[in-house]
Amino acid sequence: MTKWQSRTAALTLGAIAIGTVTAFNQPSYAQSTTFYCGVSRDGVPTTFANTRRGTVAVIKWTSEHFSYSGYTPERRCQEVSSRFQRLHNSGQLRFVTAGYLNGQPAICAGNSSPPCTDAKLLFTLKPGSNAAERIQRIFEIGSANANDPARPLLESSDGSSLDMNRFLEQAPIVQTPGSAPNPALNTQPAVEPNNGGGGDLFN
Repeated sequence: MTKWQSRTAALTLGAIAIGTVTAFNQPSYAQSTTFYCGVSRDGVPTTFANTRRGTVAVIKWTSEHFSYSGYTPERRCQEVSSRFQRLHNSGQLRFVTAGYLNGQPAICAGNSSPPCTDAKLLFTLKPGSNAAERIQRIFEIGSANANDPARPLLESSDGSSLDMNRFLEQAPIVQTPGSAPNPALNTQPAVEPNNGGGGDLFN
């Protein structure tokens, strides 16, 4: 092997080593996050995320608006939690975005255009809802105060796209009745409806 070849091989090995170290230094919360439906300490069906930091409350399901069609808060919690996990597993949950699907306001995964497709739907909202505004309210993100530490979670000026990774990194850790999914709430529904099962928190 010539001196030039030896130097090239050494540089290549060095680059591989640096790349390996960089990969191992990447945050692990994204890989280790598990979404599930449980019950909050005040008895509300809630989509939780178990992260490397601890448990984060993602969405509390309180509205009965869709219950008449069979989508109770408990059912919406179960089905949407499983969607969060499925989209997270497939690498599509980097952002949560406001949009429309089949003429209905909706919250979806991703920030592509159009933001909402059947495959990326998380849940629909009540007709007439402002989906961008709902992202702030649902995830309890303050935006009125420019110094609010939660403000950077919103990637667009109109608050229509939430950086999910940063949300999980910065959201408060909560105390839950148990660290595992509540056995009373099945997190894997047998049938996932096409319309998202609703998801508006407010009456």
